[in-house]
Amino acid sequence: MEKRIPQIPEQLYNILRKQHYQIEDHSAVKLCGWVRKSFLEDKACYKSKFYGINTHRCIQSTPSVIWCQQQCEFCWRVLPSDLGINEPNFKAPQWKEPEEVAEDILNMHKTIITGYKGIIDRIGTEKYMEATEPKHVAISLAGEPTMYPYIDELINIFHKKKISTFVVSNGILTDVIEKINPTQLYMSLDAHDLPSYKKICKGTEQDWQNILNTLDILEEKGRTCLRTTVIKNINDDLSKFAELYDRANVNFIEVKSYMNVGYSRNRLNLDDMIKHNDLINICKSIEDKSNFKVIDDAPESRVVLLSNTTDSRAINPKIDFENL
Repeated sequence: MEKRIPQIPEQLYNILRKQHYQIEDHSAVKLCGWVRKSFLEDKACYKSKFYGINTHRCIQSTPSVIWCQQQCEFCWRVLPSDLGINEPNFKAPQWKEPEEVAEDILNMHKTIITGYKGIIDRIGTEKYMEATEPKHVAISLAGEPTMYPYIDELINIFHKKKISTFVVSNGILTDVIEKINPTQLYMSLDAHDLPSYKKICKGTEQDWQNILNTLDILEEKGRTCLRTTVIKNINDDLSKFAELYDRANVNFIEVKSYMNVGYSRNRLNLDDMIKHNDLINICKSIEDKSNFKVIDDAPESRVVLLSNTTDSRAINPKIDFENL
């Protein structure tokens, strides 16, 4: 009989398992669709194009699978509100030690990859064997990773294993952001003011103030990237973001179209997606209003990369993973 997860409401747990999440207590791993495309079609994800990661050697994970302070309209994950669960936050689980969480994540990923051994002739032995030894972990699958109280230690454990870390945060827990040093730190910025934040992310006024506080410390971090998911006719006027972009003074910005997939289809429509050429034009429209300019794009993912033209460190988008 499959192990039950008492910290997660049964209805939510069953949906996550149906969606092929591997779950161990409060942590989860799911094979990224781009890893599958890398195996079967020899295609690479936008992180490979922008930053140089090996798509087939990347883990998509989270140490806090259902815990998040927000319920964003565009999120493709199942949200409590989708199931009629009114409380946005569940009781905190009994958090496991970071060494255990790292082991759980690696073991869950290994279980998934092993399932592809039957088509190793199609994948290629070398690529398959490389996939069994991951080099990158995206701590971003679901939930808010900074709510896991040992996220700093978890990142350091992966780094000691020579595994790079890409952490995506909503920026609400400023004190946690101050402590962590992943290979690349993402902060989602999907609204330009409090009213739009409440509409899009369903957060509180205090959450928004915390996000602004986090913007003010990002310049002092290592590699940083803001991520804005734009929804047609809702938050696609990036001129309203220009002041916040410059305020954060991060290295890069990723602007991504909302994609009508997963549970977001219950909240938004196909017409809310932005065509890739329109997305490029939207991004170029702020080049004379901010310190950022378009340097790359990935049409299949509908994402555009902007770089900071005033960055004194002149950080190259491509990461030297061999010398981390």
